[in-house]
Amino acid sequence: MEGLQPARKEQKPSNTTTLLTSSLSDVDVVSVRHAISENERTIDTLDAEIEGHMRTIRQLQYKKQQHLVEIRRCKGMITLAKRLPPEILASIFEECVQDGWTRTPLTVSHVCLNWRKAASIPTVWSHIFVNLDSRDPYNRTLLWLKNSQSAPLTIQLEVGNEMSQIDRTMELLMTEIYRWRALNIKSVWLAPVNQILQACNNKLAPQIRSLGIEVAQEFAPNDPNIEADDQQLITLQNSLNAPQLRHMHIHRNLLPGRNIIPSSISHLSLSLPSLSAITRQSTASVLRLLGELLTLQSLSIEVPSGHRQSFELDADQGAVVQLTQLKKLVLTGLNNIFGILPHLRLPLLSQLHLRSSLEYLQAEEMATWIEQFLDRSQPALSVLEIRDLGLDAEAYGRILPLLFTVQELRLHDSDILDTALRQLSGPEWRCPNLQRLDLRWCGRLTGRALVELVRNRLPIEEGIAMSRKAITKITVINCSFVKEEDILDLAQMTVCYLKYKGQDDFCRKCLEIHPSSF
Repeated sequence: MEGLQPARKEQKPSNTTTLLTSSLSDVDVVSVRHAISENERTIDTLDAEIEGHMRTIRQLQYKKQQHLVEIRRCKGMITLAKRLPPEILASIFEECVQDGWTRTPLTVSHVCLNWRKAASIPTVWSHIFVNLDSRDPYNRTLLWLKNSQSAPLTIQLEVGNEMSQIDRTMELLMTEIYRWRALNIKSVWLAPVNQILQACNNKLAPQIRSLGIEVAQEFAPNDPNIEADDQQLITLQNSLNAPQLRHMHIHRNLLPGRNIIPSSISHLSLSLPSLSAITRQSTASVLRLLGELLTLQSLSIEVPSGHRQSFELDADQGAVVQLTQLKKLVLTGLNNIFGILPHLRLPLLSQLHLRSSLEYLQAEEMATWIEQFLDRSQPALSVLEIRDLGLDAEAYGRILPLLFTVQELRLHDSDILDTALRQLSGPEWRCPNLQRLDLRWCGRLTGRALVELVRNRLPIEEGIAMSRKAITKITVINCSFVKEEDILDLAQMTVCYLKYKGQDDFCRKCLEIHPSSF
């Protein structure tokens, strides 16, 4: 009938519910709980056993670590650093100090007993660096002096804007002046340098052999606002009684004045930076300075890279300075720095190094100055270096005949041509004593010309004397027209250098290839 609902069917319990109720009713609760307790006790026993094994593992790991430590100790005992004598270690530490690692003695003494023993050697503490801008320079200096004991001292003083500790520190250093071997002063201002030198009070420094002075000058030469006396170093002869002083290096933008440098100096290096766009120097002043130093054996005048100094050719044409003991001369710079050459008479000169840069525009004058110098001084040169002077083939044609005694010729950044090189191998046989040829960045020279040169100077027969020497070593670096096959041919006849040489090389280190390797 409409509106009537169908009758609901009676629901019966499921089979699952019936079985579960039946199972629970049949379980022995006491037995189950006993089983649980037994399993828990077994787990506790296993945990205890595991803990025992873990304890054993940790003990074994500890013993293993002890053996590893002993292995490292034993290996350390046979390492080179451990087996080096303390004197060798000390010399290594000294090299570190000289390279600027001033805290070397303090640091290395914490490494091990052997290093501490080596660091206690007085010579390791003999290089004393005093930065007067640092904290407590006095006590640091005192520590170094005590540990250096009686070793000769090399002292470097650096002065910035803090000058209050100069007198106190100098009083301390003066107590050991008899041990000074070298003194180097680096200062922003000139006044502290003079203050330090005045503190020496003309006391005897019997061992000092070297003096270096570097000033970052704060004024330009001939500044009308600065008195002339305030621009010069004090007379060193009156401030430092040093009978053994032979080496001096001065780095500032002014030449030393008259009677400043002791006449006993035999090795002088002048570095002349410029403050403004260009600074002017006087050739006549250079000659006056050299005229006071007649015992010089080596001289270097350098304008640092990136600086410009213009040397005025204001010396009288007949002005001459004769340095009869000078054996090495190095001139580095631009413009007319080489204009002093015609005024020098250096009969014993054996090494001449002339270094310019790509900006040099007076090649013809340069060639004339070199020619005049060689012709008038007639030095017995063994080494001649010409670096980027822009000399042409005609200039070399006039210079090479004057190099009868030269044994080593270095041409760097040179435009030398094959025609000039052929003069060395006949029929004129220029430079008959030449044995070593160093060519770098010579962009117009060919490898074939080099091969011909070396081949033509080879002895025809063993044991037969020749009027010219064979080329025993040749350096070829960054020469565009020297090919690989040329190098191979050269290496069959002589020793070739294709990379920079050792530490004394002006252009760094090099690799040597011997003929026996081919």
